[in-house]
Amino acid sequence: MNSKPLPFKKRENPLAQGSPRQTRSAISAREKYTATMEKDLRKRVKLASVEKGVDFSQFIEEALIEKLEREGF
Repeated sequence: MNSKPLPFKKRENPLAQGSPRQTRSAISAREKYTATMEKDLRKRVKLASVEKGVDFSQFIEEALIEKLEREGF
């Protein structure tokens, strides 16, 4: 193989073990997920989250926690 250095810097994985760029949020117990929903519902949730001043994901998480508590879970 060619021993010349590449003209670009290799990117580091911020989630890799021992990565110097690893942040507190990367260490947390949060999981990434994907959900599907009707377009109209997504639009309404997006508008509501903007009006409330929170991220889309945070808005959904708060709504889910509220529903689970209301239903006794």
